Amino acid sequence: MRCLLCARWSIPLVCGECDRLLAPTPKLHKIKHLDLISFYDYDTIETLLWAKYHAFGSFILQRLAKKAFRPFFSDLKLEREAALIPIDDRPNAFFSHTAILAKYGAGGFARPYFGCLRANSNVKYAGKTLAFRKKHPRRFICKNFPPEDAILIDDLCTTGTTLLEAEETLEKRGKKTLFAVTLAKAR
Repeated sequence: MRCLLCARWSIPLVCGECDRLLAPTPKLHKIKHLDLISFYDYDTIETLLWAKYHAFGSFILQRLAKKAFRPFFSDLKLEREAALIPIDDRPNAFFSHTAILAKYGAGGFARPYFGCLRANSNVKYAGKTLAFRKKHPRRFICKNFPPEDAILIDDLCTTGTTLLEAEETLEKRGKKTLFAVTLAKAR
């Protein structure tokens, strides 16, 4: 097998050398009024994010979540319980990429709530423009969950449209979004 990043021969999907280079660097972004924390630039892990469409993608996402989400959330100090809400965590063929990420954020006052925020449309945003995204909203449906505070979880932020729509949906349910967390942010 070859490393997904450098194409050198490797037994793991990402060779040891490339894995060492995948050190997460938390960055704070603003999407309108919403704070977003991301750990990688999209260009750095683009190949790995595309793995979510393959059966082996769950292993890649688990590795990235262990490197980024687990340390971030274990250091996070919350005053009260907050729900980790994976965006549209419906399994796609083999697994749910956002559910994997939320699982690795669990701990302390942060607890994942699965199946609470699902898109009511089947539109795919990969490679689509901002105009397309605005014209084709996800139309989220939110099921109730106990905590008043929520932290949105997604794999990638491109334009922020999905995160803002998700936040608006939670707000209509009386929930407060503290911030959003993604693996990567596109430029």
